[in-house]
Amino acid sequence: MTQPIDVRVDLQAKAAYLCYAKGRVTQTIDVWKNGWVAADLDDDERVLGIEVLGFDALTLDRARAFATERGLAFPADLAGNVVSAF
Repeated sequence: MTQPIDVRVDLQAKAAYLCYAKGRVTQTIDVWKNGWVAADLDDDERVLGIEVLGFDALTLDRARAFATERGLAFPADLAGNVVSAF
């Protein structure tokens, strides 16, 4: 599984961004619930990052499932992976 190279969490806003690769974002797709989980893709539709808006169990499960289906690791506890706020 590919590990994120950067994880940014804003606990106050309950938002996180997991970066898996550097590159030019050419498309952002809604993964679940009108943008609560979204993914940034490059020209080859490779996932560069995943944005999560909300830390409830269902939202995190949807984000984790999307990542896992694509061979990407997803932290078990985003709150424990605070790097910096947005």
